[in-house]
Amino acid sequence: MIVTDTNVVSYIFSGHELAALYLPEVEAQRTLISFATLEELWFGAYNGNWGDRRKNELARHLEQYEVIWPDAELVDICSRLRSHRKADGREMSTSDAWIAATALRLNCPLVSHDLDFEEIDGLKLISFA
Repeated sequence: MIVTDTNVVSYIFSGHELAALYLPEVEAQRTLISFATLEELWFGAYNGNWGDRRKNELARHLEQYEVIWPDAELVDICSRLRSHRKADGREMSTSDAWIAATALRLNCPLVSHDLDFEEIDGLKLISFA
């Protein structure tokens, strides 16, 4: 299993040149996304005033990912992670905290092009950033 960050899912969906770096990491895995990634992608679509065709393409693309929804354990991990990062002077966005907490809870790697995930205890980060 592997948790995939919003930026990598977006690169793959859009055919961005960086997708080529990450495709080998995700293609042979059971690929999961946090509910926060799902929200960020749909926010981007609505905020960008995408038409129905493009939104339908996104919906079809997202079918290949298993969405992980929050439960009490995930809330606890996320809250502790945000608290520790703030104490260390390295605050992170709530969405990023949910995504990292998802990988931590499932004890699987996180694939991201975001350096905000560096130096999180117990998180195996796969990144070409």
